[in-house]
Amino acid sequence: MTPPTIWNFIKFFTEEAHADQFIAGNLYMNTLSHFKKLESESDDGRPDSTEAISHWWQPTDILMKLRVPGIGETEISSKDLAAPVSMSFTYHDYMHIFCLYTVHTTGFRIDGGKIERPGDRVEELRRQLWIDERCQNFGKYAVVIRPDLFLARVREALKGRKFAYRLVQYYDESTFHGTIPRKDIPFRKQKRFSYQQEFRICVYPKIMHNSPITINIGNISNATGKMLSSQLNSQLDVKTEPVTA
Repeated sequence: MTPPTIWNFIKFFTEEAHADQFIAGNLYMNTLSHFKKLESESDDGRPDSTEAISHWWQPTDILMKLRVPGIGETEISSKDLAAPVSMSFTYHDYMHIFCLYTVHTTGFRIDGGKIERPGDRVEELRRQLWIDERCQNFGKYAVVIRPDLFLARVREALKGRKFAYRLVQYYDESTFHGTIPRKDIPFRKQKRFSYQQEFRICVYPKIMHNSPITINIGNISNATGKMLSSQLNSQLDVKTEPVTA
């Protein structure tokens, strides 16, 4: 399968001052456990109690045997369960993450940084580039980022640290049953979050702590543009050009 073409990253902020701090090069990174513990009644799309799941077992296809000291063996089968069973590693709770929305396309030929001959697929292209309005809940302000320069700065700033970054993949929580490979655990989320089109930078912990960290990558004003979140779709709309012979 052809990998997606990433055109831009977008970072949302509730405060314009925080957007300006980011443009100055400061990446504020919370731990994964922070997002697991956010108040579930929040409706901005950030809380996720299923972050960093390593195992997800459907209740109709499971048999568990537990040995409890002083009690003996207990068996749990599908008739005892009303919802999927999950497991996770504590280690991943201490990873620091930086989340970005990704403007990307799949299935289109790219030539010279332009999408070549979309033809009658212009509406499909617009659909892929459309930013779900639910993302505006992440903040009033948006910073649009040039990916290549940004990631080059990130790699330089994190030299000597263990880190990884890539697009998040989404699984169907109603049908998936199994184990997520350990290296993929921080980059898997449930399908209900897929509208976020997340690109994630993960910094692995040297010391287990829940405090946020700030990574400075240097001023990136030459690779960013700031605007209101409500303006994104109108500013990033598809523009077509006639083909010259």
